[in-house]
Amino acid sequence: MSQKVAVLGAGVMGSGIAAHLASAGFQVELLDVKPEWAAGGFDKAKKSKPASFMSPRHAASVRTGGFDENMDRIKDCFWVVEAVTEDLTIKHNLFAKVVPHLGPKAWLTSNTSGIPLARLTEVLPADVKARFFITHFFNPARYMRLLEIVPGVDTNPAAITGFVAIAENRLGKGVVMGKDTVNFIANRIGVHGMMLTLHKSIELGFSVAEVDAITGPAMGRPSSATFNTADLVGLDTLAHVAQNCLDNLPNDEDRVLFEVPAVVKTLIAEKRTGRKAGAGFYKKVGADILALDFATGDYQKAPKPDFPSVKAAKKEEDVGKKIGLLLAADDRAGKFVRACLLRSLAYSANRLGEIADDVRSVDDAMRWGFNWDLGPFELWDALGVGKVIELMQAEGIAIPARAADAAKKGGWYAPAGAPAGRPSPLQKAKAAGAILDKSHCTRLVDLGDGVVGFDFFTKMNALDDGVIKGLQKSLDILESRNDLKGMVISNDATNFSVGANLMLIMMGIMQKNWAQVEAMSKDFQDTFLRMRKLPKPVVAAPYNMTLGGGCEICLGADAIRAHGELYMGLVEVGVGLIPGAGGTLELLKRRLEVVPLRNDITFDRMPYVQDVFMSIGMAKVVTSAFEAKDAGFLRASDGISFNRDNLVADAKADVIHLASTGYAPPRDSDTLILPGRSGAAVIEAGLYAMEVAGQISAHDRLIGKKLARVLTGGDTDGRTAVAEQTILDLERETFLSLCGEQKTLERIQHMLNTGKPLRN
Repeated sequence: MSQKVAVLGAGVMGSGIAAHLASAGFQVELLDVKPEWAAGGFDKAKKSKPASFMSPRHAASVRTGGFDENMDRIKDCFWVVEAVTEDLTIKHNLFAKVVPHLGPKAWLTSNTSGIPLARLTEVLPADVKARFFITHFFNPARYMRLLEIVPGVDTNPAAITGFVAIAENRLGKGVVMGKDTVNFIANRIGVHGMMLTLHKSIELGFSVAEVDAITGPAMGRPSSATFNTADLVGLDTLAHVAQNCLDNLPNDEDRVLFEVPAVVKTLIAEKRTGRKAGAGFYKKVGADILALDFATGDYQKAPKPDFPSVKAAKKEEDVGKKIGLLLAADDRAGKFVRACLLRSLAYSANRLGEIADDVRSVDDAMRWGFNWDLGPFELWDALGVGKVIELMQAEGIAIPARAADAAKKGGWYAPAGAPAGRPSPLQKAKAAGAILDKSHCTRLVDLGDGVVGFDFFTKMNALDDGVIKGLQKSLDILESRNDLKGMVISNDATNFSVGANLMLIMMGIMQKNWAQVEAMSKDFQDTFLRMRKLPKPVVAAPYNMTLGGGCEICLGADAIRAHGELYMGLVEVGVGLIPGAGGTLELLKRRLEVVPLRNDITFDRMPYVQDVFMSIGMAKVVTSAFEAKDAGFLRASDGISFNRDNLVADAKADVIHLASTGYAPPRDSDTLILPGRSGAAVIEAGLYAMEVAGQISAHDRLIGKKLARVLTGGDTDGRTAVAEQTILDLERETFLSLCGEQKTLERIQHMLNTGKPLRN
């Protein structure tokens, strides 16, 4: 199969799709009406924040051009995706230009979200209709997992099967099969919920800030909640989708909710369309964030909402229990949640058979497309179908016919009770009872084929002595059993790990229990060192936030299999420390592995050491697995998986490959010929200049000076390789000395209280 794809339309959506396809390894033709339009969209994608490309290098895989000048380039593309404006005439005219150049087996798809597929294909010949379907990406294409696929009556099922495999494995998408209905699945349910919330806000007298305080994390939804999300999407875009429902759903029981309120029409008319326009439901004035007053249409600095039920819900980690608290609350927030959520659940149930045939598709669409923690039917089950029905009856909401059947069966997912989404290998092993060891915060499970999986589940997956003890015991089991080949380290949380448990470190500092603090650091170092020296391979499988100690446990593994969306870094300086679990050594080793003259003592290694210093000293966090390779966190041989669902299985395959190809634990590095005191002096001179210029504080300079001594090898002569243990000892000694600094304690306390670094 060709590795070439064409994207027609270089607007925000088209250029974002092109960038993601390029990051996935495809050669991309990005065309628009005029070549300069395509070039302009491409330039915006290269500069976008957050980044559209996983690495700036991937932009080289995109070539721009015009519809008239360069349409012949699509002839060898295996897939052509149309992403022009939502106008049927424009799309039909474009298809007329595409068909003569389309390859005989190439797929032609549309990224439309509002035009029926049957109307789109009116101008297409029969053989192209068989290869035509809708591929609805969500914006931004790189970060939003959902991809809705809508086939037509003429679409060849084999085309869908082949495309789904690519979409899931190469693009990392969560695929949901939708029907040719207005706004498909996610936007139909999601926009209904947003419009319902908007109408109820005005009707019940709730402010913008109050609603966002209720409808965010307290309800298992993103922190952008309702009105911040609307500002991000664009009020004009939201209104367009709602109007599409209003115009094309004459029999929808909640059709009236898709009528855009007058206040929103006024905002759009006055170009106050959200974040892109500088004002929407919110407006930033100086350092203040002002919120819209529905009554006046003006902005004001609203007091921080104070709802007891919302505070209680935020403390609860289980999403079902969290929302159950809100539904049962007798304060204003409880009233608002009952008015909105119950009607939304009923609406979702009434859409079964219309927009999707099964509850799993709806739940997947809402989790992947709107970032809900639970889809509507998962939430029904978590709350109890019977309980939800009782609450609906109390609110005077008509009970969906299918809900009664679900109640009789014991849930929407009964009798199996399987959660929505594809269970990971770790989940499958736990469900099958294949648990070899378990503690209050760790598990060792049998993944089959001689591979075990180590899973840890502390709050935010922070590393503490419990995790380390669980890992040590798991290494004991792995080493003692001849039938085991190796281990995967991963978990199923939102983030791999946010770092070490700062609370434990702070307690040791406040009690001045220096022996305990040093023992903690040494225990981490020794455990990760043992993991690397084990005669069986260990592969770490990180994803999303992998910071501090979470990064160090990965660096201690023999190999890493990373998810494409990886945010990795050694960020300890943000709390006044340096890495204390071997991170300095491991990053230094990786950087020096690429030295072209490894045994030449005259070769200047100082630039490589400075790279590591800047990475740790500036607390740099890479924003993709590809950037992690550039920064040295991943080796060239480490694997990258685009689909999170495949991550553990791919890591398991890596373990089996290593074990079957003569794996032996690595020898200590012979490349650590470090510059010593002269090198440290060079770095210290730079730190002095930065402090004088006001770029860093005196404490930043102190941390930098101590870090420089570790990375340059201490008192080495610069002619012989420094032992790995020497770097570990220097790291631990420096970590402990910084723990004794008052300003470090202040930084730790500030981070624990606010979640933000303190630059004191």
